[in-house]
Amino acid sequence: MKHVHVLVEGQTEEQLVVSVFQPAALSNGIWLNPVMLKTRRPVGRPHDRGGVSRWAMIHADIRRLLGDSSAHTVTTLLDFYGIPSDTPGVSDQVPGDAYARVTHVEQAMGKEVNDSRFLPFLSLHETEAWVLAAADELAALYGRPELAENLNAQVRDAGGPERVNDSPHTAPSKRIQSAYPAYRKVTDGPHAISMLGLGALRNVCPHLDAWLSLLEATV
Repeated sequence: MKHVHVLVEGQTEEQLVVSVFQPAALSNGIWLNPVMLKTRRPVGRPHDRGGVSRWAMIHADIRRLLGDSSAHTVTTLLDFYGIPSDTPGVSDQVPGDAYARVTHVEQAMGKEVNDSRFLPFLSLHETEAWVLAAADELAALYGRPELAENLNAQVRDAGGPERVNDSPHTAPSKRIQSAYPAYRKVTDGPHAISMLGLGALRNVCPHLDAWLSLLEATV
């Protein structure tokens, strides 16, 4: 069994690792251990929120996890939307295709860490994009078929869930909350994605699929 530390932003990502990615990983001989970022954790309080403020703090957490000699791989599950501006590759990324931009930053992160066991991954543009992929399932949870019509139309207009942009007003999470203000990201999002199924999610999210394929190839 290969042990993989997954550095995550918060409870939502932690839940996604446990409920969506772990079952498939186990069948491939991989044990995923979600570890929440120390960034923005209130002193003396439960680790109930994540967040990213500075690259130095992310880098320190990555180094700490790489210090575990039992870990086969250390990877990240952080949002491309909101990644700190001082993250390697952010300041010199070229405008244009989202896949090229996120790959550029991930590669720069990898060069900065410079460890063969490190696999950088940033979700395009945030994990709520995967909830957009599960719009039908989310609507079924709420009994609101019009919600699926709304979100699916937005995904089609963008050219796919991972292409929904990173504007503060139109990022995936903002669209979901606007369409259904009662949305609970920690519970409803992972539940809808689980209902969709990992295979179907990977089919419409190529950047996610590429990351999981690399993890599977570590076996």
